[in-house]
Amino acid sequence: MITIFGNPEDPHAQEIRNRIITFGHDCTIISTARCSLKNTNFIFSKNHGQPSTIKINQGETTVCLDDVMAALVLQPIFPLFSTTTQEFNQELKFWFFTWRESMEGVYAVLERKKVLLNDSVSNAMANQNKIRYISAPITQFLRQPKTLVSNNKESLLNFFVNSHQSVILKTLHQMQLSLDGEPTMLLASLVQRDDFLGFGQANECPVLLQEYIEKIYDVRLTIVGNQIFACKIDATKSDAGRIDWRAYDLANTPHTPYDLPEKISEEISNICIQLKLDYATIDLCVDRTGDYYLLDINPFGKYLWIEHAIGAPITDAIAQFLIKKAIQSRECM
Repeated sequence: MITIFGNPEDPHAQEIRNRIITFGHDCTIISTARCSLKNTNFIFSKNHGQPSTIKINQGETTVCLDDVMAALVLQPIFPLFSTTTQEFNQELKFWFFTWRESMEGVYAVLERKKVLLNDSVSNAMANQNKIRYISAPITQFLRQPKTLVSNNKESLLNFFVNSHQSVILKTLHQMQLSLDGEPTMLLASLVQRDDFLGFGQANECPVLLQEYIEKIYDVRLTIVGNQIFACKIDATKSDAGRIDWRAYDLANTPHTPYDLPEKISEEISNICIQLKLDYATIDLCVDRTGDYYLLDINPFGKYLWIEHAIGAPITDAIAQFLIKKAIQSRECM
């Protein structure tokens, strides 16, 4: 059996499951959404001298980890905070962290079985940390923007001087907030030095600043095993997406297939090997001199709109990767 952990309503989970079934293999989805976990039976048992077992039951779906030959984690567990206003109380906090520990145990068992796409969920989650991948060894052909993560007002103000006044503000962790009752994603934005004159001397959380790159286009990469699917994203004509194409102004943001230079492909492959990632989405941009900049790495990144825009067979690649892993797992039993 191949199992997907995530949101059953996520089109990515649905497309991958349907493709695996089309290829003649069993596949099921275990929901990690809070509404589903409230109706989930979780059983971990360990008897002296006997192997441990874990069973998860959700409605008509039952998964025994002994039967899982390949697994994909699209969403390890949904965040404690939702996009709707919700009272944060001790009972909810206890419930959430207990479920998180339980699911991390599931992923640890699957990791030991070597059946996961991205061999370690904990490692993949760690690689979402911007400081971690920004501080990775510099490659020969991939550049990185000047970056500062700090809550020190003097350091933040000095960064503007050293970066020619044009600076991008980013969040360290991507999340959705509620604005007037509507879910809102915090996008990268262009900021000025004056915006930080009122920054506090204490009780401020660290913020991430990067030099503004005069880019001519972005490149979105989707990595599946040793395959790299590259899409050129030109947001220069979009008022909404010029700074951050994730504003998804698709009408004014052409998406086209892209031939990634071999030297860049090799460095991307080496980065994924170093980070132990079989799947990831990676964001690059290209400046006016032709230099490539590494902007973001996401082991749980989305890809379907790229597949639809340029016809890249990404879902097929993921399905085939999982099927191959399942076959190898059965052969090793």
